[in-house]
Amino acid sequence: MQLERYDDLEMARLTVTFGVQKMHVNVFSIDGLLIDTGPMKKKAEMNDLLRRWDVEQVVITHHHEDHTGLAKYIQDQYHLPIYMHEKGVQLCEGKLNIPFYRKTFWGVNEPFQAEPISQQIRTKQYTWDVIHTPGHADDHIVLYNREKKWLFGGDLYVSSRPKSMFAFESFQPTVESLKRMLELDFDVYFCSHIGILENGRQLIQEKLDYLLHLEKEIIKLDAEGYTPRDIRKMLLPKRHKMHYLTFFENSPMHLIHSVLQANKVTK
Repeated sequence: MQLERYDDLEMARLTVTFGVQKMHVNVFSIDGLLIDTGPMKKKAEMNDLLRRWDVEQVVITHHHEDHTGLAKYIQDQYHLPIYMHEKGVQLCEGKLNIPFYRKTFWGVNEPFQAEPISQQIRTKQYTWDVIHTPGHADDHIVLYNREKKWLFGGDLYVSSRPKSMFAFESFQPTVESLKRMLELDFDVYFCSHIGILENGRQLIQEKLDYLLHLEKEIIKLDAEGYTPRDIRKMLLPKRHKMHYLTFFENSPMHLIHSVLQANKVTK
């Protein structure tokens, strides 16, 4: 576990390893607020953190197991209120259907009872705006701190130039959520997997510009009669180890199909 301080915030980077592959997820603590719980496999590290952090409440950015894996444990052991989008509340009341590779990396998460989050949440010093930002997940939210011009963005950023997409992600909602974030007056962006990005606004704009350009290219090639597989070979030809690791749940083809599906709907 790696700790990093930034002003009055502390970030913990939790790392899981499977063979030679490593994956990271970050949790954040500020002013009595814990943002995300980390995965089940990091119970010991989170216990250490919760003993030193003065956490009073928990907000979860979305229901995926690397963000909610310890929610049930924290709720039972520390009796803390947990808030998330109402769509996530419904999902987390039951057992989630998690693919094998994700269970292997992060572990499973037990059902828990969260409370629907309102449009704002308050801590001792701050007021946080809660903005629904679907795309990566239907229940995804970001937290905006007006005083600091900080944005906690969950998994909506991760990369400026994504070359693939998960099967559960949607292109058009992602684009709209990025536009919504750029309406906010923020500088620093806190990413659940990359970390603290002081040039956050610039990076979000770069991602939006890239996706809009890629969308135009995909639609253009589709109109010229190329198949989705042809389009992948022309625009997104490289294979990545993540594609194989996820058994192609993460794939350029999902990105292309999502763009084309959204274009058909809008015609």
